[in-house]
Amino acid sequence: MKAQTTTTTITNTETTMAKTKVNTRIVAVILSVITAFSITAVAFTSASAASVADKVTMLKYKGDTIYYSDEYFKRPSSQYDPHLATLSCIMTNYTVPLNSPKSVTDSNWYLSQPERLNGFFNTIGFKDFKANEDYTKRSAFDTIGVAAAQKKVGDYTVIGVGLRSGGYFREWGNNVYLGDGTKSDYMHEGWYNAANKTIKFLNDYISANNINGKIKLWIAGFSRGGATSNLTAGLLDNKIDKKEKIFTSGATLTHDDLYAYTFEAPQGANYNSKNVKLPGDQIYNNIWNIVNPNDLVPKVAMSEFGFTRFGTDKYITTKFFDAKGFADNRNTMKVMYEKNGHPWSGYSADEFKMYNLPIKNAASLITKLSSSATSDAKNGKNPIFEADTKKINYDSNIATTLVLEETTRNIGNRANYCKYLQDGVSKFLLAFMSDVDAIKNEDLGKIAKNLFLSKLCSQLPGCKEKADKLVKEALPGNKDAYAIRDALDPLLSILVKVYIERPNELVSTMLNISSVFQNHDFDVTIAHMEAQDNYYIDAHNSANANKINIVPLRDCADLGRVSFKDYNSLTLLDSTGKTEHIKVTGAKLEKSVIHKCDPGFAVGYYSYLTEDKMEIFMPVGQTYEMKTKAYSIKPKHTVWYKAFYQSAGPNKDHRYKDDRGHFEDWFYMNSDLMEQKLNMNYQFSHK
Repeated sequence: MKAQTTTTTITNTETTMAKTKVNTRIVAVILSVITAFSITAVAFTSASAASVADKVTMLKYKGDTIYYSDEYFKRPSSQYDPHLATLSCIMTNYTVPLNSPKSVTDSNWYLSQPERLNGFFNTIGFKDFKANEDYTKRSAFDTIGVAAAQKKVGDYTVIGVGLRSGGYFREWGNNVYLGDGTKSDYMHEGWYNAANKTIKFLNDYISANNINGKIKLWIAGFSRGGATSNLTAGLLDNKIDKKEKIFTSGATLTHDDLYAYTFEAPQGANYNSKNVKLPGDQIYNNIWNIVNPNDLVPKVAMSEFGFTRFGTDKYITTKFFDAKGFADNRNTMKVMYEKNGHPWSGYSADEFKMYNLPIKNAASLITKLSSSATSDAKNGKNPIFEADTKKINYDSNIATTLVLEETTRNIGNRANYCKYLQDGVSKFLLAFMSDVDAIKNEDLGKIAKNLFLSKLCSQLPGCKEKADKLVKEALPGNKDAYAIRDALDPLLSILVKVYIERPNELVSTMLNISSVFQNHDFDVTIAHMEAQDNYYIDAHNSANANKINIVPLRDCADLGRVSFKDYNSLTLLDSTGKTEHIKVTGAKLEKSVIHKCDPGFAVGYYSYLTEDKMEIFMPVGQTYEMKTKAYSIKPKHTVWYKAFYQSAGPNKDHRYKDDRGHFEDWFYMNSDLMEQKLNMNYQFSHK
């Protein structure tokens, strides 16, 4: 049933909070009439970011507040639109199943899955809804659910395309299927195939509905759906740039008429591709990727293998990148989160604590390895793991980045991944991410942790029995438990190596896994999107005494990083050399002491017997002065420092993820008990 619209008007601007309140009696009458349809509509006018009046309709669909306007599609797609971004996120949410089928023979359940998305499109005035066959049958390794609907806006036909963005079930195995690149122009093979399926479906939809002339394409997706949306839009942008005929009908699509929004999308494009322009090219400036820096998922597939996203990344704010305004910003997000029916007591995405495993507790770990280790550590009950006081201001972004970096280094290259890891990890996910009795994320995390600990135990003398017990605990009642463990053995072996190199980061990621994964939660992302949309902020402020402020997305979330070895005294200052951000002192024969680390900066100190290693992290876009002193008691040693940055935002050449740099200086000493002091000024800025 179509939405009904009233003529109540509110004047609203980006910079001025609306003061006019809708007459409550009128609203009460309206609500009483249309509640039966579960859709409420209120039309109002607003000035957009582009100072174009939007005739916006406020709608209610299944409890969600939706602001819709045809004007969204009258602005160029290369202009980021917070209202269309929020609408895209909500649209994508309706592609996700609310539950699982009771059995794989429940054909009615599979056939009904696109109906929630159909209802959304119907609510905003789109018609002729059609879902592909993959959306209405049991998912498999290589399926992709996609659906479309259309609406006439002026001389254009706007086609909305939603990619299934949750409840993939058996498609999970496809997410880790990188392929060697030869069948996918070096892009992620799984998502590349899904993108081409999407383009074919779109062509069939246009032909079946006799759509001709100018069209506007609006596509969105989250996670796997986001990666597929990103590649779909990127491939279409290349066809447009090459002036290729895209559709078999007379429909035409231009660059400014392709609107693509992705959310927490992993990386599927690749700099080694031969048939498309480099991912940072301007032809992709109509693709907008909203990313939470603390989310693990958008960090894969690995940048070191050439993977990235087409288009422009915009970032949800975190404590590290907005230390001063974080509390105020999270208050706004909290209001949106609770407004949508979620208790704040269940929110933990911003929590991340660094832990370590003291040498004295290593024996306890072997005898007490179990799921209780996590709760003990967090509840302070005789914990095996202790708080890591040598890592200051580390968050999920830093810890998971370091773990992934070390994992990638041990894999070596994409060919090794395909040869040794791809099939095993894919089969593991296929076995457990079923549509019947699916395993929850937190349970999957426990399984992965037990299998890792089993592998760790198997490396220790006299611990085979404990290792076998951990496998059985991880996969109770599964006759294929050991086969699954063996399939994952190459990955587990690599994780053991990662543990040796980055023990605290890997342990901390495991112990914080629930909060890490909550950064990849749809409800959390929607709250973030509404917090950056003034329509939602103004509506709250006009009706509530506790005013909240808009939370704009960031254009950059780059981390500057400097590593030191055999340096154990450091001061990081601002460009004037007067304000200290980080201060660590040390002396010959003594361990370093961290005296200061400002919010928005991080420092980690490692002591490996007679030598010291430090890493510091800072936001780029600023200039710093750094002073260091080096000490060592080793008769013959090399002192070095290394700095690099990994850019995830636009630079002056409009490139993304390809902007990396590093330098190293080496100082070789031959003296006994040598004290080397070195002072340097280092200008670190992102250009």
